[in-house]
Amino acid sequence: MTMLFEPLNSDGHLRSLLYHDARLQMLHDRVLKRFDKVEKAADKVQAAAELFAEAARPAGSTQMLGL
Repeated sequence: MTMLFEPLNSDGHLRSLLYHDARLQMLHDRVLKRFDKVEKAADKVQAAAELFAEAARPAGSTQMLGL
């Protein structure tokens, strides 16, 4: 198992800063990955809504539904 941080040394404040910086970076990366997933899901929902609107439109209708 690799260690993310060196064992506790005399400069505990610096070690704390490094730990918090690394933790924030990991959380930031997770948030960005989640936003990508949400955006992909939103694109799928929009595509499905467009297909549904097209299927629900009466044949021969030229009216726009505002999607």
